[in-house]
Amino acid sequence: MYKVSLEDTKHAIIAVKWESNLTPEGVHQANDEINKILRSHQFSRFHLIVNMKDVIVFKPETQKEVVAHQEWLIQKGMDQAAVVVQSNVAKLQLRRTAKESSHKSETHFTEIDEALTFLKQKNYSKNQNEAGT
Repeated sequence: MYKVSLEDTKHAIIAVKWESNLTPEGVHQANDEINKILRSHQFSRFHLIVNMKDVIVFKPETQKEVVAHQEWLIQKGMDQAAVVVQSNVAKLQLRRTAKESSHKSETHFTEIDEALTFLKQKNYSKNQNEAGT
């Protein structure tokens, strides 16, 4: 359904992997796991890499929760989101959810390595978190 992990402490990158069978409850559980990472590493700002390579489309009720999820991430301090996606239908859904959540810092990629390189080039590091910038 989903997986959350800390991808890169130095660059404050959290990874989320969504799967097509994601439910609204799964989105809430993922938020809880992201929140634990934010607290344990004291990230006030962070980047997110989202792996959606296996997602073709979300159910409407899950789509609604993904909009709320994006709004929540922005409130929690997300700077950039790099989303790895293959399906054109999923890309259209992502554009719609980004618009609905006022999320303007989402970039789409076809490969995980490209997405990680993009986020690391944003030159955002744990040291900046500690400095409060």
